[in-house]
Amino acid sequence: MVNGNTSGLKEHILNSLDELYNSKIEKGKIINQEIIDYIAEVSNKINREINIAMDRSGNVIDISIGDSSTVNLPVVPVYDRRLSGVRIVHTHPGGNPHLSSVDISALIKLKLDCIVSIGVSDEGVTGYEVAVCSILNDELTYDRTLVKSLDDFDYLDAIKEVEEALRKRNITEDDKEYALLIGIDDEIYLDELEELASACDVEVVGKFFQKRSKPDPLFLIGSGKIQELALFRQIRKANLLIFDEELSGLQLKMIEEVTGCKVIDRTTLILEIFARRARTREAKLQVELAQLKYRSNRLIGFGITMSRLGGGVGTKGPGEKKLEIDRRVIKKNIAYLNNELENIKKVRNTQREKREESGMPRVSLVGYTNVGKSTLRNVLVDMFPNDKTLKKEEVLSKDMLFATLDTTTRTIELKDKRVVSLTDTVGFIQKLPHDLVESFKSTLEEVIFSDLIIHVADASAKNVIEQIDAVENVLTELNCMDKTKILLLNKIDNATKDNTYAMIEQKIDEIKAKYTNYQILIISAKNRFNIDELMTLIKDNLAVKTYDCKVLVPYSKMDVSAKLHRNVIVKSEDFVDEGVVMEVILNEKQYNQFKEYIME
Repeated sequence: MVNGNTSGLKEHILNSLDELYNSKIEKGKIINQEIIDYIAEVSNKINREINIAMDRSGNVIDISIGDSSTVNLPVVPVYDRRLSGVRIVHTHPGGNPHLSSVDISALIKLKLDCIVSIGVSDEGVTGYEVAVCSILNDELTYDRTLVKSLDDFDYLDAIKEVEEALRKRNITEDDKEYALLIGIDDEIYLDELEELASACDVEVVGKFFQKRSKPDPLFLIGSGKIQELALFRQIRKANLLIFDEELSGLQLKMIEEVTGCKVIDRTTLILEIFARRARTREAKLQVELAQLKYRSNRLIGFGITMSRLGGGVGTKGPGEKKLEIDRRVIKKNIAYLNNELENIKKVRNTQREKREESGMPRVSLVGYTNVGKSTLRNVLVDMFPNDKTLKKEEVLSKDMLFATLDTTTRTIELKDKRVVSLTDTVGFIQKLPHDLVESFKSTLEEVIFSDLIIHVADASAKNVIEQIDAVENVLTELNCMDKTKILLLNKIDNATKDNTYAMIEQKIDEIKAKYTNYQILIISAKNRFNIDELMTLIKDNLAVKTYDCKVLVPYSKMDVSAKLHRNVIVKSEDFVDEGVVMEVILNEKQYNQFKEYIME
């Protein structure tokens, strides 16, 4: 029986493929040439992959049909100290003979004897690629070889060598992803891309850069360079290619075909980090929404021929296809997520309105990822708590990109006894995906409604000015550039480690000259340097109408006296017959609250 995607195929094709179960493969051969010629011809005709699995006795045990994303694999027994005894041969319509990352993954996971891809086109077989398991540093890995004929490859010797090693040693499967980073813009971006890859536990084994003013529409780096990249990838044994630029669906497909490797771009990597770090329901919904929007623009099909029941010759058929179903499902899910986020937004708006009614000033921390926003937030909440009886709650602060995704708002107390709300937001990054900004807009509204924005920058970063500009671009998109802003040059303790003071001062002077719209302060959140000066700066920038008053609190209302001591600035206190006379500074809300006790 032929398995997989057999819909629309003629009965005689299925019957002839079914007859291959009666074939017997010659000993020592991977597969007979007659079978290769036949499946190549059929595969090219139906434009689908044909997958044949055989055991060591030369019997065909499974035949399936699929495409590049839906190949059916047979049920293969996986043993501890030996290979499965099954080899798989399959065709690649379109002429590309290279094994894909899915093929290599199947080889390792199922411990296949070998896996073979046959490139087929109108001209016939274009080439073969064979991959076998191998052992390197007690890890199960693979070797792959392009051959002109399968008769030239002796896979039995390779099997024997691997199984001897499996019996003698404790072999572990190497599941780690090894990546090559590819860029066309600026090599400095590849350093940041390496940090992003590290945040996803991906090991970078090399970088591939080509300066281009205009990206190639098919391969981004050009048809010649993509061949170089395919060879470089094999030399470095990378199983993942990460492009610094956002790739179109067509580019993803073409690059994967030529290199035979899994391909992702910078946006996919950032979305993966966000998906791993999201903790609250809102953050998870926002990430899922951004992922769906990104995927919806990269579904590749056959255009108008994929329509449900279109008119004209050749459009009558089985109805809705997989691509159209995917698009409809994604559209439906996007609508659902938007609705859920709208409900959460209503709750957030209610909370914000309550803070507005209380007259509480709002301060937001913004900045590039990994500049120390969460560390600063923890320090401020620890040093200047509004309620000292509450248990201290810290947010995650680590030296890693996007450690914080979930927006948190806490209250702190200023030197003039005012209570302000302090919001820690998700970090920004250069080339931040637009879909991600859109999805997180409900969270970033806390910035939009802030009375004061504190922009935290990493003074020790080599490209600190580019990082500040990246944050400015997002703030511009949020229409927040007209708000009162403070620029904090954080991590000054790190800056002094690798640079001379003269270089640091030169960089700071350059920043001050460029960003005249900011009030600038140098701090170290980690060492709590200049934190008092920061609190003074916050106090001075949150304008409020104050009243110098004398109040008389009767001895019967000493709870009012205690409340004044806790919440307002008390300049003097005197005990008289009628009660306690206090000279205080009140804001407008406090003035109305204690109006009945005011003497003058």
